[in-house]
Amino acid sequence: MKAYRVKLNGWTASFRYPQLVSGTQPTLPLPPPSTVYGLISAAVGEWVDPGNCRLAYVFRHTGRARDLETIYQFSNSASAKSNVLWREWLTDWTLWLYLVDKAFAQAFERPVYPLLLGRQQELAYAGGFHEVTLEQRVAQLKGTAVPFPLQGASGMLLSLPLVMSPDIPRRPLGVQIWQLIHRPCSLEAEGLYRDPELGHGVYFIGGS
Repeated sequence: MKAYRVKLNGWTASFRYPQLVSGTQPTLPLPPPSTVYGLISAAVGEWVDPGNCRLAYVFRHTGRARDLETIYQFSNSASAKSNVLWREWLTDWTLWLYLVDKAFAQAFERPVYPLLLGRQQELAYAGGFHEVTLEQRVAQLKGTAVPFPLQGASGMLLSLPLVMSPDIPRRPLGVQIWQLIHRPCSLEAEGLYRDPELGHGVYFIGGS
C-alpha cells in the first residue's frame, strides 16, 4: 500500500483526559484521533472531514514531567480568579502521520495555521513528507489509537470523539470507545500495516 509519511517533532505535548475536573491535570499517553484531525485541519486551513481523510499515526516520546501552573478563571465579568494546579506533559516527542491523500501531506510543507499538539504553547515542527510502501502483515502496534474491540489489541479504554465539529461551540462527533495503545502489542487485522523502514505497525482510521 502506498502512503505519505509526515514526521513532526516538538518539545512538549499534553492531551487532557475527557470529563476530568480536578486539582491535577494529567496527560493521556498519546494524542487521541480528534487531536490528530485537528492538527491536519490546522495545516490545511479548514475543517477536515474524517470521511475524506484516511490516516494512521504513531506517537513516541522520551519522558514525562509535571510542574505547578497558574491558571486564570474568568467569569462573566471582567474579573479573573487565579488558581494553581499540577499539570503533566510529555517531552521530546515525535509523531509520524501516514496519509493516503498526497494533498494532506503537502499541506504540512506550508501550513496555514500554527501546528500545535496540545495547548497553545506546545508547537509542532513538520519535517517534510515521504512516499512509503507499507506491508499488510502482522505488526507491532504502539503509540496509536484503535477502535474497540480489535482482537489482540490492549490499551487504555476511553470514550472519545473521532473529530470535533467545525462550528462553535465545538461538539464531539463520532464518539465511540477507543483503545490507546501505549505498550507494544502484536496483532493482525484489516487496516493494519507495517512500515518496513521504521519497523512499527500503523492502523488506518477514517476514510469512506
